Amino acid sequence: MVQINRSNMRPRIRGAGSSPLRKLQSYVDGLPYLSQLSPADRLLVATGSVLLVVVTFAYVFLISGIFSSPLSGGGNVDPRLSNELRRTGLSEEALLRRGGGKRISIGPKPLDAEENAIALEIISTLNCDALQDELEREWHAILDKKKADAEYSASLQQKYGGGGGGGFGNYGGGNDFGDYGGGNDFGNGGDGFGNGGDGGGLYGDGRIDDFAAQFASERDAADGDGNNAYNGEGFDGNKKLDDFVNRRRLLIDDFAHDDINGFGNGNNNNNFDYNYGSNYYNNPEPANQGLKITARHLFCIAAEGLSLPKSTDSSPDPSTHCDVNEVRDELLYLWSSARSQMTEDVIEKTLKLATEHMENLRGNEVHLWYPNGDQGAEGMLRVLNSAYEGRQTYNFDNEPAEFGHDDLYRFHDLPSKFVGEGKLFVDVGSALGFTSMLINYLYPGTTIVSIEPASPSWLIQSINFRCNLSRDQLQYIHPILAGVGTKHHDDNDSMMKMVWRPSMTTATRTWTPRKDFDFAKDMELVVHLRTLRAILAEATPDDLPLGTPISVLNMDCEGCEYNLIPSMHETSFNSIGVILGRTNWGYIPVIKKPSSERARDTHKRVCAHYNFAKRCKECCDFPSLSVKPRLHGATEGAMAEDKTVAEVAGSMCDNFDQWAKDSKLRDIPDDYGWNEMSAFASE
Repeated sequence: MVQINRSNMRPRIRGAGSSPLRKLQSYVDGLPYLSQLSPADRLLVATGSVLLVVVTFAYVFLISGIFSSPLSGGGNVDPRLSNELRRTGLSEEALLRRGGGKRISIGPKPLDAEENAIALEIISTLNCDALQDELEREWHAILDKKKADAEYSASLQQKYGGGGGGGFGNYGGGNDFGDYGGGNDFGNGGDGFGNGGDGGGLYGDGRIDDFAAQFASERDAADGDGNNAYNGEGFDGNKKLDDFVNRRRLLIDDFAHDDINGFGNGNNNNNFDYNYGSNYYNNPEPANQGLKITARHLFCIAAEGLSLPKSTDSSPDPSTHCDVNEVRDELLYLWSSARSQMTEDVIEKTLKLATEHMENLRGNEVHLWYPNGDQGAEGMLRVLNSAYEGRQTYNFDNEPAEFGHDDLYRFHDLPSKFVGEGKLFVDVGSALGFTSMLINYLYPGTTIVSIEPASPSWLIQSINFRCNLSRDQLQYIHPILAGVGTKHHDDNDSMMKMVWRPSMTTATRTWTPRKDFDFAKDMELVVHLRTLRAILAEATPDDLPLGTPISVLNMDCEGCEYNLIPSMHETSFNSIGVILGRTNWGYIPVIKKPSSERARDTHKRVCAHYNFAKRCKECCDFPSLSVKPRLHGATEGAMAEDKTVAEVAGSMCDNFDQWAKDSKLRDIPDDYGWNEMSAFASE
């Protein structure tokens, strides 16, 4: 047997190669012991070595992180993070997010600490993540419907020839019947039965719809089958032709019905406002192809918690006219103010109801937020645009003005001595802020105190101010959430219950009939009552001296005049230049009326002002009362002649005694019904 001496053996050298792997293997083969191991054993040794290196590096990095803590004085670190938190190895951003401290950046600019906290609170309260998912689902449903309508439009075009070709749906793309068709016959956004355009629609550019060619082609087709399409009494039962004609008739009838209803309210003794019918109001803007964007979305966008979807074709992307990038900080601080004064559920319900609408305030294009179908907003816009460019003249309660009322003070013709720099306009019961905005537009520099008792209206009006007024204009408007109470300045806090209705936001009151309450939408609110003196002290800006007399007092507050007027000091009341509005004694149910003594004090004071003496029947109780003369623009500086209530009111006072008896003007002994802690009037 031959004995092999391993020391004399030369390791086998594999074929020469220049690859790194072969060089490494050659090196391993030359190492003691490793060259004797099998390939499997070598793989295990290599794996263990790699793990050892990884663990060593991880341990070194962890030790270095610990020694770079604040105790070591190195690095620019966040002092809110403890050493224990840092030892977890997570980044500062991750640690802050775990504690609710997510940092939000808008583009390259991060929000400051307070804005960041408010934004996070908005995202959490409004559940903006869920709202984003809901918005995306709605948008995809709209796109799917749009696609289906386009396909149906194509099938109609193929079936009926070149008559137009849009779908029956809301977004027909061609266009026979689509609401957003750009084609011909019945598209709203297109040409025919809609808002204008170029096609052959029934009212498109004033031309009459001519569908005789299509009608004739179908008739000829029917005749070709041996049937008479028309026999002098109607269609003979040819189903294709009858369906076509009936469909046309129904569409025309529906349009005619809607168009007639579009003029005015239709219930004002035939006083239709043809230039300013109800079709002018409640216009969602932008249309967004049917996607409903509410004030809830607006706040989520401001908090960077939601983004609007993008359009997949040439149509505009969904958007709001309110430029969030310009007013983001204003919206964030509005949220903070609202959360400190309103309950979370009232805020959410209000924001879900408010949508954006394109309107006009005497030539000023505005984009107002208010609930869809809000008759109060619609009526207020009519009042503010009264007699503008030929439109009908309205009184302050949305009634068409009689000839004898044309001489009333109205917001657009206030004497210059009462408005402008250094003048104070107080709007009590300001609802959604339309009046305050108009005063701001018409009389720049006028200080406006906008007082609204209903928190939903106050929130929506604050959105309107921020989305429509410049920062310079905003400094002159001071919205206050409060009701005006009955007490004097030594007792500034009390409460009252009122009902707010999104279908009539200008009629928040304490005497809503219970049968009119909509439990799904209406809200019963507890209102904080304060004195006017305290409200003005808070709202008066630094550049307007405290105690500046009220130049114009507008009272549209559903009975609050019976709180406000008797509580004012005689000197303060006499310093008021002009009082606008109305008294509500005849409207308040008997069970909720204030005392006759309170009513008399109120009426006697306000009836010395021209507008009240001219149109409030309660003033006829003081026929010999002297009335402040009506000042006209051309004769403001001249001495006008004093008149009595009887002379100013004229025939309005006919049958006054019977009216006073029927309305219990002199019969209510106390304020028990008026101060009742209920927002409802008994049946």
